[in-house]
Amino acid sequence: MGSPDSTSRCERAELVELLGRTLGSAAAAEIVEREGERLGLRDASMPLEAAYEVLDSLAAMPGVIGTAASVARTELRVAAVRRRLEQRNRR
Repeated sequence: MGSPDSTSRCERAELVELLGRTLGSAAAAEIVEREGERLGLRDASMPLEAAYEVLDSLAAMPGVIGTAASVARTELRVAAVRRRLEQRNRR
């Protein structure tokens, strides 16, 4: 059985929003689009693990992009855990 994150999904817009807090919306959208294409991700929604892959790749970049991606990855992880806990509490 896979990890709980293996079936979770992330919207591309969520990555843009997370990165946009630091980089601005236009720059974040361009960066997410470019990195998504490089990784073969074309849909508006992607598996959570693919979203982490995008952010990990960006986090390896120097400067503000790398820092923003590192922070965004942490925020995405916290949001995913919160969603899982909310789902579990509804049962």
